[in-house]
Amino acid sequence: MIRSEYPGNTIRMEFNYFLRLFIVFLIVLLTNRINAQYRYGNELQNVDFTILSSWGGHLYSGIDNYLKISSGIYSDSGTIHIECTNGEIFADSAGLYLLIPQRPGKVRLTLYAVSDGDTNVLGYKHFFVKRIPDPQLIINNTLVNVTDTIMKRTLLECDSLAVFISNDIIGSENWFHISEFLIGYNYGGFHVSHQNPSNKLLPKTKQILEYMGPDREISIKLTVESEGKVYSQLPIYRIVIY
Repeated sequence: MIRSEYPGNTIRMEFNYFLRLFIVFLIVLLTNRINAQYRYGNELQNVDFTILSSWGGHLYSGIDNYLKISSGIYSDSGTIHIECTNGEIFADSAGLYLLIPQRPGKVRLTLYAVSDGDTNVLGYKHFFVKRIPDPQLIINNTLVNVTDTIMKRTLLECDSLAVFISNDIIGSENWFHISEFLIGYNYGGFHVSHQNPSNKLLPKTKQILEYMGPDREISIKLTVESEGKVYSQLPIYRIVIY
């Protein structure tokens, strides 16, 4: 006669197995936490970071971000050294640092106190890094997307075109300058374009636009200079006027 195994033993064995797994998980988690605290310290709570390059206090990838650290930490700790996990950071002056993140996401800044040859971990702080917004065309104070529909009057009342980046990044209004642009359209089966040698709409261009009927599509191709270099990544804007 074959004797069947008591079901309670199987349940107890499974429970003990999962309990051991849970204990191992807790040990690994606590070990990693202890190692992280040893390497990076605790999260800084009483240190004020002020981001000077953004009105809203944001960090952006690929550009210079200026941070100022509260002066109290210097009086207590002496020389401060900072390391970051995303991009590079440079000391500018006492309490002022230049941070250039490589990518959007997060960055951890770890602060160290250096005194008499000894280096001690003060702690860390996490920040979120945003992507720089795509440039947008401005026509008569109206933001225009890559494909958009606008009133003909908006173009006719416009004296010049401009490029907009962000209201949040300080100084971004000076990043790009339109050196010339082309306005193109289809006429009689051919593509016709008119060059404007600056950011201003020529009277001839306005005259052509004025004679266009509703639901006519035009294209605007910008040539933009940034610090003396041509920035070639701006898209061709395709606009339907009505």
